[in-house]
Amino acid sequence: MASLAAVVIPVHDGARFLADALQSVADQDLDLEVIVVDDGSTDGSAQIARDRGVTCIGQPQQGPAAARNAGIAASSAPLLAFLDADDLMLPGAIARQADYLAAHPDTDGVMGSQRYEVLDGIALPDWAVADKVGTPHEISRPNVFASVIRRSTFDRVGVFDPRFRLNEDGDWLMRAKELGAVIDMTSDIVRVRRIHGANLTYDTVGLRHWAFEALGERARRKRRST
Repeated sequence: MASLAAVVIPVHDGARFLADALQSVADQDLDLEVIVVDDGSTDGSAQIARDRGVTCIGQPQQGPAAARNAGIAASSAPLLAFLDADDLMLPGAIARQADYLAAHPDTDGVMGSQRYEVLDGIALPDWAVADKVGTPHEISRPNVFASVIRRSTFDRVGVFDPRFRLNEDGDWLMRAKELGAVIDMTSDIVRVRRIHGANLTYDTVGLRHWAFEALGERARRKRRST
């Protein structure tokens, strides 16, 4: 019997957190495909995944977008979920999101909310300060990586743009909406996002750059279509 969903976990030197992330997926108590894509790690991340008995794909470091794409290609389940190697999936999250999609057959995906967990001694990144993120903090900002999305939606929209070092989810969401994809949001908290000081999203300048790049790509697509 095919798995209900595939969980794709990209990792680059994430050994510090990966075991906890994998355990949070195991605690979903569902038949899931779990695919870890080791994006050129040098810290034993791949061995942690193999010791847990999940599928582990290795590749030279290409960035998280390319790693997620490799996981999508290697999976076969009809639903796709994503988890960063330093984050946690809350119990029952995938089951609730899958039930939502079953009840809304015309919906392409469903986004949940996130709770932020700031590790001791770590300063909040600039974007979190601006959003008044506390500990804990629940946020309903659109985030593809707190979602369950139908595989058919990726077949229609395409995968993440590997050129994007950051904000590949925002770029993908723009493309999806341009093609009429329906991505619903709920207030259900499905992820714990851990702020630990080495998150890629600490790069505020990079975040801003790639956000503007996504807007530029949208404008170029609009010009080409007219």
